[in-house]
Amino acid sequence: MIRVPILAVKKGKGIIVELEVELKKQGKGTLFLDANLYGDNDIRQALDTAFSLLHLKRQDVLIRVPGNKDCCICGGSLALPLYLGMYACINGLKFKPRTFATGCLSKKGKITPVGSLAEKIKVILGKADLLLVPKGQGLPVERMKIKEISSLREAVNFAIVK
Repeated sequence: MIRVPILAVKKGKGIIVELEVELKKQGKGTLFLDANLYGDNDIRQALDTAFSLLHLKRQDVLIRVPGNKDCCICGGSLALPLYLGMYACINGLKFKPRTFATGCLSKKGKITPVGSLAEKIKVILGKADLLLVPKGQGLPVERMKIKEISSLREAVNFAIVK
């Protein structure tokens, strides 16, 4: 099991929501979601896209909100960090400490722009050394490196401890 930090915005303020990703080695290649994640169609589509890019045939993935809390994330920008979390979980790896990611994903794996980036940056100031963002959305920020990425391979190289 791995915890994945998701950057979101609630009532105009950035928040961090941790989701848990667990791999079931014997399965049929199915994605199981906590009921708290069904509230937003964009979330469901982002999760389905991130999962489909892994091409699992015999492993199931379970994604849940710890402690049965109400999930207050919406939009597709959780696709990239959840892809990274699932990738790490499947391969027995971990996130690099103090590293965050935000990005939408197309069905072909292209990393696409996100909204509310300034609010997401504010919430991780002092908590992050590195933030991965879609190409073209980099901003200069003191005390934190922001790296623009354009591919899933590049995201994995920067965010996952190998």
